[in-house]
Amino acid sequence: MAERPDSSPDLPLTPVELTELRQRYTQLSTPSLQTAYAEALDRCKLDQRGRPPNSIHIQVLVQAWRILRKTKFR
Repeated sequence: MAERPDSSPDLPLTPVELTELRQRYTQLSTPSLQTAYAEALDRCKLDQRGRPPNSIHIQVLVQAWRILRKTKFR
């Protein structure tokens, strides 16, 4: 059976949601943040059909990377 194409719109996070995500990540410990980053990185891999990830997954990955980088260089 053929799969139906995903017809849901690929909408990015709103500025408010992005701010909330950033605040949650700043409150995590470094090991928890590393886990969140690893999970986000895994979600950002191409699927079996070569489709790129949703924009939300990329935004989550970028925010985790930014906060993790800041904590590493303190």
